[in-house]
Amino acid sequence: MSDHTNDSELIDAYGGTSKVAALCGLTTGAVSQWRTNGIPKAWKEVLRLAKPKVFKTWDAKRSRSEEARAA
Repeated sequence: MSDHTNDSELIDAYGGTSKVAALCGLTTGAVSQWRTNGIPKAWKEVLRLAKPKVFKTWDAKRSRSEEARAA
């Protein structure tokens, strides 16, 4: 799974494009581009700090997926 797919899943975990845009004070178009181009590191950190539980749950799921693929 690519990082961009993981980033798209992170956006979904936060409630979708509109909710992430509102949380970050950005347009939905900007966040929508993250699904294709990836979330910039600084914005990923903003998301992690804004809702650490959501981020931690997503990160654990992502890690399990990567471990399963490597096995």
